[in-house]
Amino acid sequence: MTQYPNLTDTLENPLFSKSDDSLRAKIKDHLKQTKHKFIVLDDDPTGVQTVHDIFVITNWSKDWIKKGLSDQRSVLYILTNTRSYNAEKAENINREIVQNIVEVTKEMGINFSIISRSDSTLRGHYPLEIDVLQDELFKVGNGETSGHLIIPAFFEGYRYTLDNTHYLAVDGQLVPVCETEFAKDSVFGFQTANLPKWIEEKTNGRVSSESALIISLEDIHIGGIDKIYEILLSANNNTPIIVNAKSYYDLDILSLAVLKAIDSGKQFLFRTAASFVKSITGIKDRPYLSADEIVSKDESRNNGGFIVVGSHTKKTTEQINELMKKYPIEQIQLNVVKIIDEETRAEELTRVCQLVDYNISSNRDTLVYTSRDVIIAKDKEENLKISQTVSRALVEVVRSLKVKPKFIIAKGGITSSDVATKGLEIKHAKILGQAIAGVPVWLTGSEAKFKDTPYIVFPGNVGEKESIAQIFENIKNDQKGEF
Repeated sequence: MTQYPNLTDTLENPLFSKSDDSLRAKIKDHLKQTKHKFIVLDDDPTGVQTVHDIFVITNWSKDWIKKGLSDQRSVLYILTNTRSYNAEKAENINREIVQNIVEVTKEMGINFSIISRSDSTLRGHYPLEIDVLQDELFKVGNGETSGHLIIPAFFEGYRYTLDNTHYLAVDGQLVPVCETEFAKDSVFGFQTANLPKWIEEKTNGRVSSESALIISLEDIHIGGIDKIYEILLSANNNTPIIVNAKSYYDLDILSLAVLKAIDSGKQFLFRTAASFVKSITGIKDRPYLSADEIVSKDESRNNGGFIVVGSHTKKTTEQINELMKKYPIEQIQLNVVKIIDEETRAEELTRVCQLVDYNISSNRDTLVYTSRDVIIAKDKEENLKISQTVSRALVEVVRSLKVKPKFIIAKGGITSSDVATKGLEIKHAKILGQAIAGVPVWLTGSEAKFKDTPYIVFPGNVGEKESIAQIFENIKNDQKGEF
């Protein structure tokens, strides 16, 4: 039986376990002085799972980007949803966004860096998106990208990078992410959790594992800001830079060094999970949102809540089973086999839409979930098409709603993105904070199908078995028996 490092022992090991609550304030002060902004291209809507009191836009026209950059905040999220698209579409979206960003920032006199926020379990269009961003920035005269920092650490979801290997905590043990179900992803699967070797694998050998620069925990804790700054200054020609991290202290020290290097004229791209964004933009911790903050404050409080689940990961299946076991929630299964068959699709959709609307208008909390059997096609493109077809069906369910639910929870990256942009028609939303660790809550804008509605975005790969039930219970307790 494989022996994995113990999570508690690793995190409590006094070696490399410094903390300093003043660092985030220093980052914030630096950004106030320089007015440098970070623009986050988020490949699914879960990347705001560590931040609060910032805005996300889902439309990247120049007008919306200008609106998003017009306040004093140091960060703007742009939801690209590229993880749900094929490589060609992902490339086109990234190119278009960069062109618009460059035009708007020149007009507004803003200096910026781009963060390509992606999955903490290493799925997504890498190296494609970084290559495209580098190419497009160079074309428009932004000069050479010195390097791109690879930072998949996501502490809220128990993902850590140690000795250049990326781990996910499972049942109290640190398991290399290549040994988890996420590495078997039908579109973005991979073989190794050693990040230099992962780069070599994902670039098909174009970039060798030896060429990556390494920022180790020793560099962070012993060398500090000056040592990391020295490493960053040595980067050129878009060198990949691996960042080891097991705590926010590590990222905060890194962030101060990055800002110093940017001030010195270096330009970087970032391929990161969600924790780094919180650090580099100086966002402080805040408590999880109360139940009152994640339920609508208008007459829709008397309607049922709506939970829509598209993710088919083992983790998600365990979570919805736990929810159904604990609470008398209305359960409607969307039959995937019928949805991908043109002859049966319309009838299945009509059945589900009518049931959902009736339940919610009758103050019945309702769970809609896809059938759990994963349908595997012959290639990655077909697998993506199946995912998109299922997601479109879930969007149609949301679009068909005639009454506003008291809350909306969407589970899964593709699902939550499509529900946000196509179902709820959100173009501009405020991030209120998190319902629980790693689960962000959006507040819909005035342009949305249901305005001023808390929208809980639950990643497919986040949480424990009880997590959806926990959020549901928090709301239930706050409603004082109204459920």
